[in-house]
Amino acid sequence: MSEAEVMQFSSIQVVISLFSTFFAMISAYIAGLYFFLNRAPVALKLLAFFLLSIGLMFLGGAAITQQRLQLGLLAAWAKLPSPTIAVDALLHNPLPVSLAPGWALYDVGVNVGWLTGFCVYLALGYMTFFYRWRMDVAQP
Repeated sequence: MSEAEVMQFSSIQVVISLFSTFFAMISAYIAGLYFFLNRAPVALKLLAFFLLSIGLMFLGGAAITQQRLQLGLLAAWAKLPSPTIAVDALLHNPLPVSLAPGWALYDVGVNVGWLTGFCVYLALGYMTFFYRWRMDVAQP
């Protein structure tokens, strides 16, 4: 596989698409919480949170697939006889920033992404079922 073939499978567009889909889903859910789910019956809250959960599970599955694809592309890139950019320079330190030993920027990005998604999910669950909205603020 040549460098051009490896670069053809560039996956940064997919990562950006996944992030924008995540952002759109969460933004729409927050707007729904603010405008009508805050005073909806429990059954409607359960249905809305269930649908959000299904959407986020689908998005998480796509993210896991993309993560594996990126690791495969990096492995293929490392096997190139004379790449323009070494995969170690790209993976571990593309910017002149020193991290803790053994931490690649890629690993930090992946872990921060998963942690953010998990925390947002917990926060939306709390805001859906336990947070007490002030009626004078939450009324449209």
